[in-house]
Amino acid sequence: MVFKAISSIKIKVQLKPVVDNLVFRLHYRYTYVIFMVSCLLATLYDTIGDKIECITSVDSDSFSDVVNSYCFIMGTFTVDRLHGEKPGVNTAHPGVGPQQPGDELTYHTYYQWVPFVLFIQGVMFYIPHWLWKKSEGGLFRIIIQDLSISDYLGSNLKNYSGRKERFNALSTYITHHMNAHRSWAFKFFLCEALNLCVVVGTLFFTDWFLGGEFLTYGTSVFDVAKLDPENRTDPMAYVFPRMAKCTFKSFGPSGTIQIRDVMCLIATNIINEKIYLFLWVWIVLLTTVTSAWIVYRILTIVLPFFRIFLLKARANSAMSSEVSKVMRMASLSDWFLLYNLAKNMEKTVFSEFIQHLAEDLTPSTDTLPLKDIESKSIL
Repeated sequence: MVFKAISSIKIKVQLKPVVDNLVFRLHYRYTYVIFMVSCLLATLYDTIGDKIECITSVDSDSFSDVVNSYCFIMGTFTVDRLHGEKPGVNTAHPGVGPQQPGDELTYHTYYQWVPFVLFIQGVMFYIPHWLWKKSEGGLFRIIIQDLSISDYLGSNLKNYSGRKERFNALSTYITHHMNAHRSWAFKFFLCEALNLCVVVGTLFFTDWFLGGEFLTYGTSVFDVAKLDPENRTDPMAYVFPRMAKCTFKSFGPSGTIQIRDVMCLIATNIINEKIYLFLWVWIVLLTTVTSAWIVYRILTIVLPFFRIFLLKARANSAMSSEVSKVMRMASLSDWFLLYNLAKNMEKTVFSEFIQHLAEDLTPSTDTLPLKDIESKSIL
C-alpha cells in the first residue's frame, strides 16, 4: 500500500527558460533572502528580552527606562586595554572595568542601525537582477518558446513533433540577426560585473560599519575557538560586546550634575554576533565564487576557441563540425545566445537545431521583420 501510494504521487516540474546562471542566482535569490532573514532576526528583541538593560543604583523603573533608552541611542563603550584582562580579576567582563586617564575607548553605536543596514544591503544584491530583467524585457523567453526543456518533461511530446517548423523559424531569426544582440549580451555581462562590485562593496562597507573588524572577524573567531575558554579573548565579545559601559549625566537634588558610570547588558548583540559570523562566511565564499566566475566570463570574451569548446560540450559529439561551422560566422553575442539556447534545450534537441542552423546559415545583410518571426511562433 505504501509503495502504491508513493507511485501515485505526481510531481509537477515548472522550469522557465532563463539566461542567468547559478552564480547570478546566488546573489539575487539566496543572498537577498539571507540578508532579509538576518534583518528580521536582528529586530526580534522579544526573543532575547530587552535590547539593552543598564544597571543603576536608583530604585526607579522610570529612571531605568530613561537610562536604557539614552544608552541605546547615544551608544556604549568598552576600554580597549581591558580586553586582554581575565574577567573576574581586573575586569567584570571583557572591556568593562575602571578606566584610567589615557585609556583608548571603543564606542559602540552601530547596533541600532544593524536592521536598516542589513535591509539595504539585501536590496543591493537584488538590484543587478532587477536591472537585467528590465533591460532584457523577456526577449530570450520569446525566442526559445516551445523549444525549452520544460516542454519535453513528462509524456507530453506534442511540441516535439513540430520541432522542424520551430527550428526553421529560429534558424531564420538567428541568420537574419547575426550580431544584432550585442547590447543584450553586454548588458548581462555588465550585470555580472555589478554583482562582483556589490559583494566586494558589501564586504568593505561592513568592515567600515563594524569599526574595521569584519575582514578578519571570521578567521579570528575560528582561531580562538581552538583555545582554552578560560584563557582567551573572544573576538565576538570585542566586536559585539554583550556587556559595555555607559556614562549618564543628570541633575541631582541640589542642582549639581551627577555622573553615573553604568554597566549595560546589550542583549541584541547575542544575535548580531551570530548573524555577522554567518554573513562573513557567506560573503567571503560568494566573493571568491563571483571572482572566479568573472575570470571565466573574461575568458569567454577574449578567447574564441574557449567559446567553441563550451558550445561543443552542450551538443552531441557528432555535431562538432556543425558547431565549428556555425561559430566561424558567429560573434560573441551570437555565441552567448546560442549557448543559452543550449542550456535551456535538451541536448538532443539542441544538436538537431545546430545541424539545422549549420545548413541554413549563410552571410546575410537582410533583416527579417520582427512581426514575421512572431507569426512563426518564435517571436
